[in-house]
Amino acid sequence: MFANKKAWFSSSVSKEHRDFWLWECGILTGWRTADYLFSDDATHPDTLSVFNSEAYLWDKVTVFHSLFLSACEKRRSIKSVSIGHYVLPPVPVQDAVRNVIGRFIWECEDDQPVRPVRKESWTEPLHAFKSHDDPMNKTPTGISTDKLQTYSRQTLDSDSSGFQCIQCKAYI
Repeated sequence: MFANKKAWFSSSVSKEHRDFWLWECGILTGWRTADYLFSDDATHPDTLSVFNSEAYLWDKVTVFHSLFLSACEKRRSIKSVSIGHYVLPPVPVQDAVRNVIGRFIWECEDDQPVRPVRKESWTEPLHAFKSHDDPMNKTPTGISTDKLQTYSRQTLDSDSSGFQCIQCKAYI
């Protein structure tokens, strides 16, 4: 699943997540050379050092919550998990986002019972896709993607000027 991909793990991340990365042929490296950066705690000193780096300030690196790996393991696929839902921003950004949208996906997943990662399940084929009847193939709202309205007309991207932040009025 992660063959030849390099990742850095904050020391806030569990050993099970690092082991899963390695089991799926991922490579461990320093954060400056990693394809993926994982942390469980935006206030952890090693994660703060990434947030305070020039690379982060210039949008060269992104930190992800390690529950992304749990979601990949549950779905047995990296392609069926939107990594963008697992972006772990600095705490002030988290607070601003919570005021607008509520909880982050990893906070929602924390409410679910924690299922220990089973190494024996890692040996099964990982390219299997979920069926449409599978309850895991639903959005976080519980609405099946099969029931969403489709549009036959051309759709266009949003305005290229971006979205305006309701708090600071800046365009993002």
